[in-house]
Amino acid sequence: MSIFTKITILFLISLTLMVGIGYKIDTINTEKYESIVLQKYLLDGRKIFRWMATSSPNELEDKFRTLNLVKIDSVVTKQVIMRQSHTFGLFEILKAEGGEYILHIRYFEDNIYLRDTTLQEGLREGWILNALVIADIVVLSVIFILILRMLSPLHSITASMRRFAKGEYRSRSAIETHDEIGEVARSYNEMAQTIENLIQSRQELLRDVGHELRTPIARGLFALEQLEDSKVRETLKHSFKELDQLTQELLEIEKLQATDIIRSDRFSAETLVMEALSKLYLIDESNLSVTIKDNFILTGDLQYLSLALKNLLDNALKYSDRFPIALDVTTNRISVYNHAQPLEREFNYFLTPFTRQESSRTTQGFGLGLNIVSKIVAKHGFSLTYKYENEEHCFSILTA
Repeated sequence: MSIFTKITILFLISLTLMVGIGYKIDTINTEKYESIVLQKYLLDGRKIFRWMATSSPNELEDKFRTLNLVKIDSVVTKQVIMRQSHTFGLFEILKAEGGEYILHIRYFEDNIYLRDTTLQEGLREGWILNALVIADIVVLSVIFILILRMLSPLHSITASMRRFAKGEYRSRSAIETHDEIGEVARSYNEMAQTIENLIQSRQELLRDVGHELRTPIARGLFALEQLEDSKVRETLKHSFKELDQLTQELLEIEKLQATDIIRSDRFSAETLVMEALSKLYLIDESNLSVTIKDNFILTGDLQYLSLALKNLLDNALKYSDRFPIALDVTTNRISVYNHAQPLEREFNYFLTPFTRQESSRTTQGFGLGLNIVSKIVAKHGFSLTYKYENEEHCFSILTA
């Protein structure tokens, strides 16, 4: 769960609690205020009925003032809080549309509407509490927005890191704030620059060393051709060829790491198989059985993918203890089968450079073949799978 999601959830919980508290406070205040109004208007109503029976209109007005009551015109009633009949009429406590509480007295045919001026203070206090709750909700919302705005640069930093992890080594964060997040962005930019420099230095070193090695290797092979045939000559020739192969594979790995697949062609699986077989050094063609059940179309770099398939075939031929090995092509799957002893370690171990089956009958190779295959397959967005059943290895390239 992201930080933004957590903050949003906490804000919604806090907002819900605040609204609930505000509603409860408003309910309690309303009930308390109505209780006070009922008690006061009940006492006032009884007095007014006695006064109306014994006092003149002018005297009655003066007595209203002693109770802090003022006459008002008839009102639009929103709710009848209480109604009580009397011998000569009735009196009611009404709640008007404006939220005021009105005392209505009917004495014979006369209707009088009175409002207590002292009760307005209690009503104002209730509104003050409600206003404070609303202000608290507003402040909480503002804090939430400010926190999101302060954390929003993290999206940009994260996106830059993802691009860097995918090989865009020039990816940098543009955040320049002067807070802790800005410090994180600057630290990331410095780290990215350092890593980019190291990667470039390593790439340049490997390219230079690889190209420089090929010249003395070619010179040594040429010089060996001038020598008479002997066991030492063959040993040296074999060593030079292994060194040339190692240099070529290292340069290939470096090229895969430094660049993306540059071609995106459409071709059939049969074309891929033929291209891979053309690169394969096969002494006896009977050692390989090819079955194409579905000549499907795939998109990618033909040269790289044929190199990957050639490496799988080469490993199968190299480590198999029974021939022929099998190459099967089905829908979106190209599989290579060979009969051999199980792997000594987990499959992922052999995807790292310079790892190979030590107990195998052959010591050829440098343990780079599967590493190259995995990099080519990953750059195409394909999958490389492996299983071992019935004493048979199966390496498959899944294109979908």
